[in-house]
Amino acid sequence: MIYLDNNATTRVDPAVREAMLPWLDEHYGNPSAGYRFGKETRKALAEAREKVAALIGAHPEEIVFTSGGTESNNAAIRSALSYTPERSLLTTTVEHSAVFEIAESLGDDSTGLSPALNPVGSSGIPCLVEWEKSLASERYGVASMIWANNETGVISPVAEAAEIAAEKNIYFHTDAVQAVGKIPVNVADYPIHALSLSGHKLHGPKGVGALYLNRRSRFHPQILGGGQEDNRRSGTENVPGIVGLGVAAELAAGRLTDSENIAALRDRFEQGVIEVVDGVEVNGADAERLPNTSNLYFSGVDGEGLLILLDEAGVCCSPGSACSTGSVKPSRIIRAMGHSSSRARSSVRFSLSRHTTEKEIDEAVGIVEKAVGKLRIVLPSGSRVISSGSRKS
Repeated sequence: MIYLDNNATTRVDPAVREAMLPWLDEHYGNPSAGYRFGKETRKALAEAREKVAALIGAHPEEIVFTSGGTESNNAAIRSALSYTPERSLLTTTVEHSAVFEIAESLGDDSTGLSPALNPVGSSGIPCLVEWEKSLASERYGVASMIWANNETGVISPVAEAAEIAAEKNIYFHTDAVQAVGKIPVNVADYPIHALSLSGHKLHGPKGVGALYLNRRSRFHPQILGGGQEDNRRSGTENVPGIVGLGVAAELAAGRLTDSENIAALRDRFEQGVIEVVDGVEVNGADAERLPNTSNLYFSGVDGEGLLILLDEAGVCCSPGSACSTGSVKPSRIIRAMGHSSSRARSSVRFSLSRHTTEKEIDEAVGIVEKAVGKLRIVLPSGSRVISSGSRKS
């Protein structure tokens, strides 16, 4: 198997797994307990908090452990909105669904609290001119911009967006789930109130993440109960997962220099595919992208059919967000970049990791070449493959 879907999830690092095991076995104490057994567990949480904080340049007390990126996004944005009930949310058209659907759920024109979706150009980069124009009004109390897009890998101008929000005294959040651990992220460099990250995107376990909350920012907890996480997120902590996240963060901090090698492999893959397959374009090619992400448009090829053939040949990749698997709808992200639904349906995401090898890349290029060739012979341009369990729309 050649695994090229690391933006969906990553392989748990062996060191992470080993660190987690004792907390699944002999060290099973509740961290809220007052006796020694519980104190050992609290110490492990504190150490993990320090490691996650160090990865993003935060203070340990600014880290709140959550179940993952989706919870972190919801907690940050909904909390901020609760302090500005007369104002709404400004975000972008290329957000992950965990932010985009929050925007969709908010008000409508009749309430005067409908959110705004900042547009992007064909490169996928949010438009700062429109961003500043929107924030100049008094309509928005919260602004959220994704740090790096999960489908295209395009990196947003978060620094500039945060500065504009700060000038207007507007709460700023960023979904950095795809960025943290792949590129340098330091919250001390920007006026950021909140940042979301997730363990399974950086070789940690699934079901655990973190929310950075600037210590000078207000926060209204969304989950109430026992008052864990300094009354910011109630519920007994996922100790093994948090320990794993801490080790994953520590490893990621020491391996950020691997990004150059990963980017070289990504470029080798893109160049190889473009050389052997006609009608291929890179979505977001004109923008700065994550070093591991390649979203390719295959002209005249049904993306769903291509995924099926690649899977049969042992290559794992994705149509875009892992959260939309099974959907036959064209990528919302590609369409937001101004491309057609046809292009969106013919685009496939490949995402690498530090475990990806040069041999795998070269083999994958050959497999893609054969799969595209087969589809172009068997299926006429514009035909669609409807997989089992899906429906026509």
